[in-house]
Amino acid sequence: TTPFSESTEISISGPDGAEIRYTTDGSEPTAESTLYSAAFSLTDTTTVKAIAIKGGTSSSVASKTFTKSSGGSSFDTGS
Repeated sequence: TTPFSESTEISISGPDGAEIRYTTDGSEPTAESTLYSAAFSLTDTTTVKAIAIKGGTSSSVASKTFTKSSGGSSFDTGS
């Protein structure tokens, strides 16, 4: 869990050449979920879940909860 005060900027990274798909509604991400293209802001407590897709293969789900109260953060879906 990562705390923040007013808002926080979220960056997601993964393996080179991978497509990152994510959700902010608590659902598991799929190949049809929102395509990550740039950092985005959160202003409320939110769990971000993401997968990396490369060569038709999806990574396991990376999940992080950002709790409104204090800083900005990022996380990595791994390789």
